[in-house]
Amino acid sequence: MTKLYPKVNYIGNKLKVASWIIENLPIKNGKVLDLFCGGCSVSYVLKKQDFHVYSNDILYSNFVLAKALIENKNDKLKLDLKKIDDFFNIKDFENLKWMIDKLYFEHEVRELVNLINYSKTLKEYQNYLFLALLRRSMIRKIPYSRMTIKWEEIVKFRDEELSYKKYKRRRAYHNQPFLTHIKKELSDYNNAIFDNNQNNKAFHLDSLSLLKNLSVGNERIDLIYIDPPYPSTMNNYIGFYGGFDKMLNKNISNFLDFTKTENFLQNIKMLIIESKNITNLVAISLNNRCKPSVYELQNFLQNECKNIEIFQTTHTYKVTGKENKNIHNEILMILEI
Repeated sequence: MTKLYPKVNYIGNKLKVASWIIENLPIKNGKVLDLFCGGCSVSYVLKKQDFHVYSNDILYSNFVLAKALIENKNDKLKLDLKKIDDFFNIKDFENLKWMIDKLYFEHEVRELVNLINYSKTLKEYQNYLFLALLRRSMIRKIPYSRMTIKWEEIVKFRDEELSYKKYKRRRAYHNQPFLTHIKKELSDYNNAIFDNNQNNKAFHLDSLSLLKNLSVGNERIDLIYIDPPYPSTMNNYIGFYGGFDKMLNKNISNFLDFTKTENFLQNIKMLIIESKNITNLVAISLNNRCKPSVYELQNFLQNECKNIEIFQTTHTYKVTGKENKNIHNEILMILEI
């Protein structure tokens, strides 16, 4: 399969180690649930290798990626934006004023209103493809590619002359219209669509809630893959991308939080216990810098597992806006439960 995963600009993306992860799974086919799919890189490689893939995430910005790239079999996006200004609505603009001088300039928020309303005219998977492209364009326009950056910093680093002095690049893409970014990546997103002859599904639920729902429905999963936003990492995904969800009135509430050290082990244990109702195998992605440590997690879960295997490899991780590259040990923990 020669299909290529498109550019999504996602912090913590596992694309570089996705094949390594899948090579070390104890199954070579079957149904895999990617419980925290994030940017969908692991789900995408699973799909390429003909697994039956379920992709889930609590963030709507990630859910649209799963709908567009994993669940979608063959629908591609055709743009008809000759009258884009016709989609402006003053009421919708009023609802998005919170973004002005926080994430974008006023004229850019006006453009967002047009694009959001245009997306509502598109059919299911074309709509999700468009929203996935819109999400990427929104991230691309923000320095450091995350929505937690203060407005003063955004304005400063969108100054192309200052950017040139600091990075020897003007980074003009920060100041290009959203639509310019969408058009540029449209072909790559369309070309990423394919049918692997499986009925893949995307879910937009809290991790524990989804496991309970699948159990009630008597669903069987061959393996559950868990890559949570573990502590001691850049794990503020709701902050990084939640502005997209808020813009579309998809606010997040009532979810199991894995970002805090004090309840991480207990929350993982809750997932493992619930997973026993639908699977015998769980794979957990971690790295050597996470706290609690891999061995703390192993010891904590020992009584819930029949067997635990641990694999590791090196992985170079680059954070946008930082010159240094951090070399981590990427760790895969396989649990037989």
